Amino acid sequence: MKIQTLLLASSILLTPIITQANLPSSHNPSNIVKNTSFPQRGNSMKKVLKHYGKAKRITRSKGRVSKKWPRITRWEYGRFTVYFEKHTVLHTVIH
Repeated sequence: MKIQTLLLASSILLTPIITQANLPSSHNPSNIVKNTSFPQRGNSMKKVLKHYGKAKRITRSKGRVSKKWPRITRWEYGRFTVYFEKHTVLHTVIH
């Protein structure tokens, strides 16, 4: 019982140190991309198409579409991927 308690206490104390030590520099909050040169949430498909051109690959969700489960479309560009709900940007993922 004492060994288990000691192991638990040591793992709790060492976890923040290990977590901080293993973070790559790309996860530094100062390195987060805050550039408006990517499609922003709420933009339309037409606006994205006009500004960034045709995507390299377009994927649409399959299955039944309803109000509760709308169609999700993914446009893949070289440096980022844009996710749409119906015709509106939900998210842009930067690679």
